[in-house]
Amino acid sequence: MLAGCAGKPDHRDQGEVFFETKINPDGTKLFAFSIGMPSRGNREDGNGQRPSRGGEGGGRGGRSGGQNGGGETRGGNDRDAERMEAFYDTLREKLFETQYCRNGYIEIDTHETEGRYHLLGECQESASEEDKLKFANPY
Repeated sequence: MLAGCAGKPDHRDQGEVFFETKINPDGTKLFAFSIGMPSRGNREDGNGQRPSRGGEGGGRGGRSGGQNGGGETRGGNDRDAERMEAFYDTLREKLFETQYCRNGYIEIDTHETEGRYHLLGECQESASEEDKLKFANPY
C-alpha cells in the first residue's frame, strides 16, 4: 500500500475500484478504470478553483468544467472538482502501483453513471514481452 501524502484527498470513502487491462495483438495497451464516488454532502474547499489534471497522465486537455448545465452553485463546482481530483489521484496511484502505463496515457473516454466514474485509456507505450506476461488477457 502506498503511503499517503499530506494535503492529498482522503480516498477511504470511495467505492470499489475496477481496473481492467487489455493488450491488443499489435502491442497497444488499453485499460478501463472505474470507481464509485459517493456524494460529498456540503464539503467545500472554498477556493473555487478546478484541479489541474495535466502532467503525468497527459491526453486530458480540452475537458473543462462539470457535466451539469447552468444553475450549478459554486459549492457544487467545488465538490465536483474535488471528486474528479480524487478520481484522477486514485487512477495515478493504480497506474503507479501496477506499472501498467509507465510513460503516461491518452484518455479515450470518461463518463459518469449512477455515482461511478469511468475512464477508458490507452498507454503511450507499446507492450513489452514482460507486459504481455504480467498483464495477459483473460481469454
